[in-house]
Amino acid sequence: MAAMHVLVVGAGITGLLIAQGLKKNGIACTVFESEPSATHYRSREWGMSVQWGLPLLADCLPADLFARVHEAANDPNFEPPDPGVLPTLNGATGELLKNVPLLRMYRVSRRRFRTFCAQGIDVQYGKQFKDVSYSDDGVTVAVAFEDGTSATGTLLVGADGAQSLVRTSIFGPDEARAQPAPYSALNLHVCYGDTEKALFVRQCHPIMTMGIHPDGYWLWISIQDVPDPTDPATWTFQLQTTWRRRDGEMPADVASLANQKARAATFGEPFRSANLWIPEGTKLYANSMSYWEPRPWDTKGGRVLLAGDAAHPMTFQRGQGMNHGIADATSLVKKLTAAAKASETSAAAAAAAADAVAAYMAEMVDRAGDEVRTSWENTQMLHDWKRMAESPIMQRGGNPREEKEKGKKEEER
Repeated sequence: MAAMHVLVVGAGITGLLIAQGLKKNGIACTVFESEPSATHYRSREWGMSVQWGLPLLADCLPADLFARVHEAANDPNFEPPDPGVLPTLNGATGELLKNVPLLRMYRVSRRRFRTFCAQGIDVQYGKQFKDVSYSDDGVTVAVAFEDGTSATGTLLVGADGAQSLVRTSIFGPDEARAQPAPYSALNLHVCYGDTEKALFVRQCHPIMTMGIHPDGYWLWISIQDVPDPTDPATWTFQLQTTWRRRDGEMPADVASLANQKARAATFGEPFRSANLWIPEGTKLYANSMSYWEPRPWDTKGGRVLLAGDAAHPMTFQRGQGMNHGIADATSLVKKLTAAAKASETSAAAAAAAADAVAAYMAEMVDRAGDEVRTSWENTQMLHDWKRMAESPIMQRGGNPREEKEKGKKEEER
């Protein structure tokens, strides 16, 4: 068997963590990214909650990077408590519904965390996935890119996001297509440039506050950037609002500042003022929500797999997507490392690698598939006032499935 060489398509956080973990364990890995350069960023930025995935980062990141993971936090000066809470308010009155229990967590900037995880990793930019082929001898996989170049390795990892082209190459366009969720989602970042306003918006929690509105709105405030902790006028916030899509509603309607301020007039504080104070000229984005439940696939004898949003795009109101991406990276790195060390002969090494890929797929499909279903159920329930109190996030916060199953066993005793 050729020496193990992993090709990762997608330099998002999951792909970079896989590359970090493989490099840490001496396994060759090359990362390919469709964006033109390391300094080219999507205009849309957002925060992500790293909860139970936080300790798993140690399995992929070098020790010196793991010790500095707080640098990727939206507010690096805030030391997260263990356990933490997510204040959840009545979105119409501002009354506290529940302090939802959370594990110790960092709220990180997607852009900053991606840059952090890319340290020491050689990424080939401008590489748009085009096609994949597999050698007849069952040993190698070749990836072709739109620029006419190609690369050959022993394993292809598709970590290319929710609309994954690698997933499409495995399942075909129809089965690979993510299921759109019938909800409108508004996302924006705002700096008020005013100390009193910033302190008011951040009053409930240093990092984040959630609201559930009787009229079917899900509301969110989180800190996105703290350039100067002593000057609240410099702070930037992420605001989100989601609701069941109205008939005929278009993205331009969702991303209209006037429409958002009209909605905000029905909100309780601090959501009301947080949105009414949005300055004219602020860019608002209409986001789409979708999900795709992972299922087993033909790995071509251990030569192709999926990870992160490419494997399990999910709705975001329970904040689990990044944690499962981290779990994917940890699971894969551990299994490939064990396979690389276990066998001395070529035949045994090939069998061990194929078994590692199969074991990863089975574990990921079971774990992340459960969360895709749970998160979708959670999204629907949070937009239904009569059901929201029984939603997964209100009942067990951001705890993973193991905690749910542990709770069931304790109840049965």
